[in-house]
Amino acid sequence: MALQMIWGAIYKVMTETVSPESLPTKARTKLRKRIAKRAIIILAVLAILFYGGGGLYFSNQLYKIGLSGAARRSLKPSYSIPVAGVSSTSIVLDTSSSTPYEATTKGIWGLQWPSGYGQISTIDSVSTHSVTRAFKLITGNDPVPGQEVAIDSNAFPVNPKVAFGINYQIVSYKGPLGNYPSWFIPGTSSTWAITVHGNAMTLLDGMKALPTLHNLGLPTLMISYRNDPGAPQSKSDLLRYGLTEWQDLQAAVSYALAHGAQHVILLGYSMGGGIVTNFLLQSNLASRVSAVVLDAPMVNFSKTVDFNASEMDLPLIGLPLPQSLTDVAKWISSWRYGVAWNQLNYLAKANKLDTQILLFQGLSDKTVPAVTSDELAKDRPDLVKYVTTPGAGHLESWNFHPQSYDNIMKSFIQAHLS
Repeated sequence: MALQMIWGAIYKVMTETVSPESLPTKARTKLRKRIAKRAIIILAVLAILFYGGGGLYFSNQLYKIGLSGAARRSLKPSYSIPVAGVSSTSIVLDTSSSTPYEATTKGIWGLQWPSGYGQISTIDSVSTHSVTRAFKLITGNDPVPGQEVAIDSNAFPVNPKVAFGINYQIVSYKGPLGNYPSWFIPGTSSTWAITVHGNAMTLLDGMKALPTLHNLGLPTLMISYRNDPGAPQSKSDLLRYGLTEWQDLQAAVSYALAHGAQHVILLGYSMGGGIVTNFLLQSNLASRVSAVVLDAPMVNFSKTVDFNASEMDLPLIGLPLPQSLTDVAKWISSWRYGVAWNQLNYLAKANKLDTQILLFQGLSDKTVPAVTSDELAKDRPDLVKYVTTPGAGHLESWNFHPQSYDNIMKSFIQAHLS
């Protein structure tokens, strides 16, 4: 329809000074061919401008949002929810149409502000412009009325000692690019747990699982990998979604085995899930993995980008971003940034996996599409125990049902301790 409108406009402009009907038949045919040729050239130029310029623009967006290590390291909380009142046990938050849905959604959520961190849980009451929830201060000072706060789905702050009173050590393991700082929580089991965070570049992704792992006696290594804050940077400083980072995980597994572990259980979150999956496919240490827990794993980066692009609009005109433009942007990204789309589809190699997997997925995830977890569960029902959470967004399955999540994970890990 849009091309027909453009064609009509071009035809009108090019024929407004000469009417083809006023010419002899041969001249009329010649004129129409000339008009068609010029119109095709104009359309080709418009297509080049649209796909070339648009593809370049959206490849820049992909770089900023998903590939640049520097951009990911610079992420800061967005404080946007005003506090209306606070006591030792409850907090009142002002709400509006722009308030994050988690503020009025059941479950347990972290609440952060520049001078402190707490948790909100039970919803006591909801009005047109506010919500009152149970509140627990974990660290720092209470927020004051009028101060703006942010929701944090990690739910726990700073480090294991502050969050849970669990002692931990800062250790470093040697990997392909240098030394990688990590947190180590001692335990009594000969099976270690290793947590692998997502592209938010924070070890806190694994905090929600830590009490269960600790209670089971598993020594736990919460690792960093290349391009994390404080970790070695790759030459490109680009996130590769497991294509290269699996080697850092392999080094962490080697560290665990050298320090008393007989086997390991891997926990991967978002991009960390892709790292874990590619480790299972690539590493000669995969046989030492007793089981895997994945939460919203990014196992097909191409589908993830397609999904996120489908939620975007074209600048200025506000129309949905067409898949054809996304395809061009991805092609340009492969040329500019070396994104290996086919190699980042770990689902295509799912038949090579042989490790038991507990898979959590929020069905309202706006970052990693649930269809990729669906596909993994469908392709390998012999390996995958699949747990879905209706309504939950990215890495929010625990937040919605903390006790159920913990119980399922505990039973799964107990069943696969070596």
